Amino acid sequence: MRRQFLFCFTITTLAGVLLAVPSTGRSQVNDFVRSSTLQLRSVAPGFSEIGPVATNLWTFNALNAYDSQLKTDVFYITSFNSAGLGQLIRLDYRHNRAKSWMIPAGIGSWGIFQGKDGNLYLGSYNEGKLLCFNPRSEEWIPLPQASEAFRKKEFIICDLAQAPNGNIYYGTYPGCHLVCYNPHTGKVIDLGKVADENYLRNIAVTPQGIVLCGVGTRFGRIITYNPSTRQFQTLTPKQYQLAGATARPMVSPHFVVELAGDNVLIFQSRTLKLLRTEKLPGAAGISLLDADHIIYQMGYGNIEKLDLRTGEKSIYYKSPGAIPSGRWFLTRKGNLMGMRVQSYIFVNIKDHTTVRHRIPIDGLGQEVLWLRSFPNGLIYGGPGLGQTLFSYNPQTHQLISYDQVMNEGGEIYYGIPYKGKLYTMSYVEATLVVFDPDRPWNQGDSANSNPRTVLHIPEQQYRPVGGIHLGPGDKMYIGTQPDYGLIGGALSVFDPATEKLEVHRDLVPNEEINAVATDEKYVYCGADPSGGGGSKAVATNSHFFVWDPGTKKIVFDQALNNARGLGAIAAVNSHAYFVTGDQMMDYDSHAGTLTPIYHFDHPRSVPLESLQAAKDGTLWGILGDELAHIFPARREVHFFPETAGKAISGLTIGADGTIYFGNRTQVWIYLPESPSPPASFGQ
Repeated sequence: MRRQFLFCFTITTLAGVLLAVPSTGRSQVNDFVRSSTLQLRSVAPGFSEIGPVATNLWTFNALNAYDSQLKTDVFYITSFNSAGLGQLIRLDYRHNRAKSWMIPAGIGSWGIFQGKDGNLYLGSYNEGKLLCFNPRSEEWIPLPQASEAFRKKEFIICDLAQAPNGNIYYGTYPGCHLVCYNPHTGKVIDLGKVADENYLRNIAVTPQGIVLCGVGTRFGRIITYNPSTRQFQTLTPKQYQLAGATARPMVSPHFVVELAGDNVLIFQSRTLKLLRTEKLPGAAGISLLDADHIIYQMGYGNIEKLDLRTGEKSIYYKSPGAIPSGRWFLTRKGNLMGMRVQSYIFVNIKDHTTVRHRIPIDGLGQEVLWLRSFPNGLIYGGPGLGQTLFSYNPQTHQLISYDQVMNEGGEIYYGIPYKGKLYTMSYVEATLVVFDPDRPWNQGDSANSNPRTVLHIPEQQYRPVGGIHLGPGDKMYIGTQPDYGLIGGALSVFDPATEKLEVHRDLVPNEEINAVATDEKYVYCGADPSGGGGSKAVATNSHFFVWDPGTKKIVFDQALNNARGLGAIAAVNSHAYFVTGDQMMDYDSHAGTLTPIYHFDHPRSVPLESLQAAKDGTLWGILGDELAHIFPARREVHFFPETAGKAISGLTIGADGTIYFGNRTQVWIYLPESPSPPASFGQ
C-alpha cells in the first residue's frame, strides 16, 4: 500500500449525538499543528487520566456525489475510529465545510458507492453489516443482514458494488466469501468461498452482470462469478497473479481494467477477453476517467492518462502533490481531490490552482498504540490508525497534535528520542521518519523537510512490529514483519550519523522479529512464525535470541513452547526480561542462561513495547491488561487491580519516574511511591 491545512474546529450535533468532543482551550499553532489544554481527572486511588489524546481522522475512501440540499457536488468520505464507531463525512470541498454522522456499526468502512436509489451503501469494518444512508433525509436505513453466525465469522465487509439488476454484492474477510443482497426480495445469500484466500478485497460488476472478485493476498487475481450459472472462474492469467497482492477490477462500458504489479491488463467488458497489457511501472491510484481512459500517478509525480483503446499515454496534470497510495478522486468536472489522512488537496485542472485544507471535523478518538518519554519530560505517542502523533507536557497539561509524518497511509508503530529528535517507524513499507520538534513543521521527503522520511526498509519488509531501539554503537535496531502473503522478517541496523542501513533477513528462518531490546553490548530479540497478512506459517515455535552487533551473529537462541510473539523485551543491568505464556523469563548475558523467575496464575500477554525497565532495576509492564511492577531481584510481581481491563497499550516511564499507559482513547497516569526514571530513553 502504499500528504497544509486551514484548521477550523467545530462541535457538530447530528442526530442527537455530540461528535468529537474537544479538549478545552484548543487553538491552532499552524496549518499542521494544533494545541489544546487537557484536564487531569482522577479515575482510581493514585491514578489520573487525560484524553482523548488522539482525535485525528483516519480517512479511507471517498465518493463524489451531487447533494440536493447544497445544490452542488460533494465528497462523502469514510473515516475510522479505532475505539468506537466510524464516521461518514460530507465534505463541501469548495467551501471547506463538513458534516459528520456516526456509522451505526463497526469502526469504519472500506467500501462506499451510490446506489440506483440515490442512497449511499457501505460495509462495516467489524460486525459484517451492510449499511445504507439516505443523504437527502440524513438518516441510516435498516437493511436485512446475513445471519449473526455468518457475520461473526465474516466480520469485515471489504468492498461492495451494485449489479445492473439492482442486486448488491459484497466481499468479506477473513473467509473470502461473496454475498448477494437482493433489495427486491430482501434476501441475503452467501454465495460461498471464492478462493483459498483471506480477502475478497475489491468488487466490480460488468454491464452484463458478471461479478468481478479481486482476491488476495496469497496470489492477487480476479475471479468472476456468473449469477446465471452460479460458477466461479479465474480471469487473471497465471503469470500476472502476484504473491502478496490483492486484485482491483475496474469496469467501464467498454473495458475491464486490472493492475498487476507494473502491468495493466485490459479486457473487453462483454466477452472478458484479454485485449492487451500495458506497462505502467510505479503507477498508483488508478481510476477510470471515462469509458475509454484511466488516470494514474507516477510515483509522486505527474497524473497521467492512458487510452485503453490504443495504449497512448499523455499527461493529465503535472505534479499535483504527494498523496498516500495515489488516493486521487475525480469530481464530475474532471478536477482532482487528493485525500490524505485527515486533510485533502483540491486541484482545479482548468485553472491550474491547488488548495489544501484540513477536513474541518475531528475524529471521535483513536486508541493509543504507543507512548515514549523524552529526557525533557514530554511524552510522545500515537494512535493505532493514521500516521499522526502527539506530545503531552505533564507540567502544563498542553497537548500538541501533529499531522501525518509521512506521505503513505498506515500508522506509526513506535518512536524514540535521539539528540532532541524523534525517530519513528511506521507501517506501511517499514518507513523510518525523523522529526525535530524545535523546527517548523514541513512534512515531506526532501532534505529540509520536517518531519522527513529517511528510508523504507527493503528486502520486502513492511510492518515494524519489533519497533525501533537505540543500542550498541549508537545505532538503532528495528524489528520487522514482511509484506502481505510473505514470511521471514528482519533485524535492521540504522546508523543515525550516516543514515546507512543494514538488513539482516531471516535470522530465525521463516520468522518475523516481533520484539527488540538493547543494552551497551547486545540486541535481544523475539521472533515468531507469523508473517504478512494472509501468509501461512511454516515454523511452529517462537524464539528468544541474542544478537551480537560486533560479530553480526546470534550468540544465544532458545525456542519457546508456543508460537505467540513476545510483545516486548526489557533490558537493564546486563539482563533481558520477557513474558512467555505464564512465565516471566530472565536472560543473564554474563552467564548466557535463560531462567524463569516468576509463574503467573494464567498466561499473560504484553502489548507492543509495554515492558519497560527503570534505572533502579525494576520493570513496569502491562501484563494481561493489568499494570504490574516487577522486582526481578526479589522475584516478585505487584499488580494493580484497579487497572484490570484498563491497561491496554503503550506503557512508558516518564523522566521523573511517572508511569503512563494507554486505556483505549485515554492515557492513565500513576506516580509510584519511589519513582525511578527509565533505564534508557532510547532503548
